[in-house]
Amino acid sequence: MATTRQSNTSRANGALSNGPITPQGKARSAQNSLQHGLYAKGKVLPWESQEDFDQLRQDLHHHYLIPEIHRPLIDQLASELWHIQRAERFEEALLISNHAEARANLIRHGTPNPTQDQILANTYIRLNTCSSYVTALRERSRAHRHARLLRAELEKLLRQTLDERPPTKPRPTPAPEPFNILDTFAPGAPGILRFVSALPETTPKPGAGQTPLSPPKPIKE
Repeated sequence: MATTRQSNTSRANGALSNGPITPQGKARSAQNSLQHGLYAKGKVLPWESQEDFDQLRQDLHHHYLIPEIHRPLIDQLASELWHIQRAERFEEALLISNHAEARANLIRHGTPNPTQDQILANTYIRLNTCSSYVTALRERSRAHRHARLLRAELEKLLRQTLDERPPTKPRPTPAPEPFNILDTFAPGAPGILRFVSALPETTPKPGAGQTPLSPPKPIKE
């Protein structure tokens, strides 16, 4: 147990160090969490593509047409999907790096021509003891779980939004055109005129002051 004198000495020594003071020191300290980027809180790291992230976010916003109050969930989903891609790239880089070291290690220990299966097996043995690889797996699993929860919530909100929208009115059916018996005959049929001229007169009789219509004259063939 520390004595009162030791506690006072430790407190005095701690007060002498307040972290970086110069702008250069503060900049270096701010980059400590960016060694591999898996714990970085920012969405896009300096060596990543801002355009690719913006396109991913835009595609998600076009897919989930939900009320504005819930749209921050879409930004969270974009961040988690981007984090998954980052972790996968980090795992791939570690795999490639350890693959070369595993081959050299096999040759050094008496396997002059190791097969690719031997190299890959030795690679994963090395990765299982690599803290950075374990961190990448853990962060990718966490991002996958969070992304699945966000997707489920967004799909639920999307279904509710579609159900609450008023139904679209069906287009009115156009009225059928009036029936014309002449349309049943081919144009220029020889018997059509005789048939029409033989129809009985259906025109109502003219009233007072109107000139009666003369019946159609038969056409001589």
